[in-house]
Amino acid sequence: MFNSHRCPGSRRSELTRRVASLLATIVVVLVCGSGLDGATVAEPQRDHEVGERMVPGSERDVEYVIYINWDAFRRDYHDWANEQGAPGTPNLNRLASMGALFTAAHNGFPSITNPMQATIVTGAWPAVHGNVYRYYDDSGNIVRGAGRTCEAETIAEAVAASGLSTASVQQFMLRGRGTGDDDPMHLYIQPGGRFEERVAEAVKIIKGQAVRTLSGRMVTSAEIPRFMAIYGDDLDAAGHNSGVGYGAGISFTYDQWKAKMVRELARMDAALGTLMRALTDAGIIDRTAIILTADHGMTPYWGSSSLPDLVRVLQDLGYKPKSLGSDQKAPAGTDVVLVGTGISVQVYLRRELRRDEYRSIVEAISAQPYVGGCLTRDDLDQMGAHKLSGDLVVWPNPPHHFANKNITFGIGGNHDTYHPSSRNVFLLVSGAGVKHGVAFDHPVEIIDVAPTISKLLGIRPPAQATGRVLEEALLAPDKSQAIW
Repeated sequence: MFNSHRCPGSRRSELTRRVASLLATIVVVLVCGSGLDGATVAEPQRDHEVGERMVPGSERDVEYVIYINWDAFRRDYHDWANEQGAPGTPNLNRLASMGALFTAAHNGFPSITNPMQATIVTGAWPAVHGNVYRYYDDSGNIVRGAGRTCEAETIAEAVAASGLSTASVQQFMLRGRGTGDDDPMHLYIQPGGRFEERVAEAVKIIKGQAVRTLSGRMVTSAEIPRFMAIYGDDLDAAGHNSGVGYGAGISFTYDQWKAKMVRELARMDAALGTLMRALTDAGIIDRTAIILTADHGMTPYWGSSSLPDLVRVLQDLGYKPKSLGSDQKAPAGTDVVLVGTGISVQVYLRRELRRDEYRSIVEAISAQPYVGGCLTRDDLDQMGAHKLSGDLVVWPNPPHHFANKNITFGIGGNHDTYHPSSRNVFLLVSGAGVKHGVAFDHPVEIIDVAPTISKLLGIRPPAQATGRVLEEALLAPDKSQAIW
């Protein structure tokens, strides 16, 4: 899609065909009332799976939309969890059979939580919403961070402006942006903990029970929110493999890491079943659409950092590079600044280069065996990256990395890379107003989520949204339902 050096193309693989086949099989089984063996995961896991089906074809109007974000839900985790002998994801599979699965959904740049969470809820890329994560400020000669900057309207703000109720459970990009700590019509809560704990609080909101806000007050939602966001970062915590997280533990080999991610996904799937049962008990499941996606995936890495060698390549070309971290300044004479964002590097040129000089840098770096590819400034502009993202981005060929330390024992995990393992995210649209049991393998982007939510609710999209409505997943609209 974008012009970048040695950038891998779209992977329309056998996995895609297997997923589509599996979904079709599940639909047949649900209609016929028969079962499959446990290896194909259609056999219900009775303790966790939702027992009641949504109305086939979602003939009733869409009244509620729930947006679920599983931070770092790499798309092929779903494949791994449904392989022979794996625990399966019965609730995700049930939602998939009642909706549309997009197997080639991608994020943008940088593939990092805050910018991509902002991208999803605004329907716009960082060039529009302004969150760049980390950048070199040449005017101040210092590396700065963007925090939770979001300069575009969010989907929650668009919903609230349309007169509908909202709620957010830990979706931090919506705090004060269409949801608030003590507002019963637009409620924000941040319970922390595992996804199960966040679902428990979401269920309370659905049941009309009081929940504790960040101010310490107990607040009851004025009604079942027409739009609710639920955020879980369990997969992200486990995938980074740093020991910090929700008890998933540290993996020392790739196989251990892969098995851990499957266990975490299966656990979160069980919590998803709890939410589905609450919707069933509330009598709104057949009027509810659910969108589940992620901000990025995860790429394992290990071994010695290639950052010193990248510095050497630039030195051999006659430059004076310096790698900087947050709040650090470049020493006098530095003409190339390297800003690490995890495992990739943003390159900032402190003097004007001729076109051939710039091309020589790109070619020299791209020739290194540890380099996965380079994103030029033109590439970044086409992707909607912020102007402060650098003059060049270098991403590694896994398991190589440009981290600021070596991984001499075990493995690490990060996602600030153009590699498909971090860019290809899970995306599912399910329930009311959605075609059932279909899978699409054409490329779509996470900026399409907010416009699609707007379409389902019959409201205008966020003001700066540039994504499109995923019309191919939706039933033919009833124009009499639109309120905008």
